[in-house]
Amino acid sequence: MNAEGWRYERAIPTVDVTGEPTRVVVGLVERGDRLTAALRVDDGKAVMVPLEMGGELLKALRETLESWWRLDGSRDLTPEPRVGR
Repeated sequence: MNAEGWRYERAIPTVDVTGEPTRVVVGLVERGDRLTAALRVDDGKAVMVPLEMGGELLKALRETLESWWRLDGSRDLTPEPRVGR
């Protein structure tokens, strides 16, 4: 079920830094008569992701993942437990 004011909600199951199951939720939020992209973790605080910030967010995520892979990721061959299976 969608949180109040959220539309087209999609949850990505993962784990937090302590290994507890959690969800990263992306969707559109009603703001007045418009919809705005947003994300939140579980039922926590939501953040708006305006179009101009969305590209920066994806770029930062990609650069972080690339840095992790160069530093240590290529050695991490143990699969993480999947939540929701």
